[in-house]
Amino acid sequence: MSSTPRTKPQVRLEPITEADLPELAAGNLDAFPTFYDPLEPESRRPPHDVRVRRFAHRLKSVVSSPHVLATKAVLASSPSASSGPDDDDGDNKQGSLVAIALWHRPGAPVRNTKRRNLLGDAPEGETKEDREAWEHVDLEAWEKVWREWDEVRESVMGDTPHWYLVPIWVKPAYQGLGIGKALMQQVIDLCDAQSPPTPIYLEADKRGKPLYEKLGFVEVGESEYVEMVRYNKEGTRPLP
Repeated sequence: MSSTPRTKPQVRLEPITEADLPELAAGNLDAFPTFYDPLEPESRRPPHDVRVRRFAHRLKSVVSSPHVLATKAVLASSPSASSGPDDDDGDNKQGSLVAIALWHRPGAPVRNTKRRNLLGDAPEGETKEDREAWEHVDLEAWEKVWREWDEVRESVMGDTPHWYLVPIWVKPAYQGLGIGKALMQQVIDLCDAQSPPTPIYLEADKRGKPLYEKLGFVEVGESEYVEMVRYNKEGTRPLP
């Protein structure tokens, strides 16, 4: 098992490419098991490698969407033996992916790019591989959760252009070292360059909420994944 590095590693922020999709898919499943497991029932769930491959295929349309900014943090150099994690899998080499963030850009439709039409209303031009990628997924439950989140976001943000973070994760061995904050700061800086700043919307779990509050986010909802908005660096809401 990897141990936490004792010194902060240097990372670069780069666009996610199609070659990163298997690692992105596996990372999503590892980071959010309590979210994805109920949507992919165990009785229908394939072996893990097949599950990852199918998820990676579904993520192609997400990463390639013009409405999405997909960013990865990679190690700028290999950590030294004294400062890097004890990682037998080679995940601490220069160029290794250690974190990701997916963002919907301002002006994107209030519809999560992970959503899919229900069976019987499949997208035009869908291939056999496209259909296979969804075989084990409970499509009704999948659509329900994303639709409900979209409805809440629309009720909060209305027609206001905003960034939407969905999701962000950092590999366990690199958590607590400012990498997640660096991924957040990429978009926060873009927002704060505008006058007034462009808002950012996200759904936070209990672990991430304290970090988001430090970055100026305020609660706007009360679901299991707390809805939060960053209107400005002061963490205040605009006057009605």
